Amino acid sequence: MKIHNDGLQGSNPVETGRTQNTPQVGGLNRALPGHTVDGHEGDSVQISGISQHLAESNALDAQQRENRVSQLASLYAKGQYHVDASALSHKLVSNSIASGEGGEK
Repeated sequence: MKIHNDGLQGSNPVETGRTQNTPQVGGLNRALPGHTVDGHEGDSVQISGISQHLAESNALDAQQRENRVSQLASLYAKGQYHVDASALSHKLVSNSIASGEGGEK
């Protein structure tokens, strides 16, 4: 089998390291708010602000879990932590059934 690559831009082995130029709208770089890193010959990488938002959200979730564990540990140390066995068993069975219906989770 012979493959013809006539007229394909960037298909020449000499051009494999070259990037394609992307025209800018209105000649301006209209990047979203976030971090932009300029590279060689106008190449750039942008990391959007959503990554920062996700990191902050994860940190908040971790802090809330830590506070809840501390609260439960304090109750346990005082002998005031009691588990509702019926509610716990119901949740375990419900989660097991839900996992089995939708496949592995």
